[in-house]
Amino acid sequence: MDQLIAQFVEYLQTKKYSANSIQNHRLDLRRFKGWLEGDGDISLARLQKLNAAEIQNYADTLEQTVKSRTVARHLSSLRLFFYYLEQLGMIEASPLDLIKFPNIDYAPPEMLSQEEIVALLEAPSLNHYLGLRDRSLLELTYSSGLKIKELLDLDIEDLFLDLGFLKVRGKRERMVPMTSKAVEVLKAYLETARIPRLLNKEDPCLFPNRNGVRMTRIGFWNMVKKHARRAGIQSNINPRMLRHSFAMHLIQNGMDLTSIKTLFGYATLSATAQYAHVNTPDYSEVFHKFHPRGQKHTQEETF
Repeated sequence: MDQLIAQFVEYLQTKKYSANSIQNHRLDLRRFKGWLEGDGDISLARLQKLNAAEIQNYADTLEQTVKSRTVARHLSSLRLFFYYLEQLGMIEASPLDLIKFPNIDYAPPEMLSQEEIVALLEAPSLNHYLGLRDRSLLELTYSSGLKIKELLDLDIEDLFLDLGFLKVRGKRERMVPMTSKAVEVLKAYLETARIPRLLNKEDPCLFPNRNGVRMTRIGFWNMVKKHARRAGIQSNINPRMLRHSFAMHLIQNGMDLTSIKTLFGYATLSATAQYAHVNTPDYSEVFHKFHPRGQKHTQEETF
């Protein structure tokens, strides 16, 4: 089974799953393998004989020690793994097809108030290249609701500042609008702070760290905590809260869930659909209308 898991991980990498997702799937499958080892044989033939009752027994075992949300994640990992085996013709049908996933009570996501967001965004000093970079990172995260990986994977050619859009690459490539404030800060950052800090001047990465190479998740996390302290934010902040706050503030201001889904890229977009958004005034207009730092909210501000 170890070899099958390794092949499955390679498959996920070709599908551009994030490193965190791949690691979670790997760990979930190894836990399942450990549970199966009670039977001694974990060959492909053993996997082919697995039935829904055994999978349900495994889920019941998990529920004794972890929350329903974690059980659902483990089952999702198994479902993806057995779908992979089914696609390769290694099994006839997935035993997960007959499994009912546990009901999950979703708690409201943690978020910052609009006042806290403003304090956080304005915490970095614009008189220093790191301040300009950090302000750009924070503005862009909150402006466009990006995942941290999506943000840190951005290259210079992914920005279309004159259009007010950026291209998010990865599993679901899409075009995402930016607020006028984010565009303004990014222009200042690109003009004065990015290129001098690159270790390799030809490196396309948008946000280098102190060493001149692409910033890491840990580096971003430390940056957020540092500026949260400066902003006097008492919440136990984490980078995901910026993404949640982005969505919740838009909803509070009137944007519908369908538009949020589009912004988050939960549906695969074709190349035509990506650029159709740029050419649709209503889509851009509704974004700037409802975003707290959109044009209507910042037209009186100066940089």
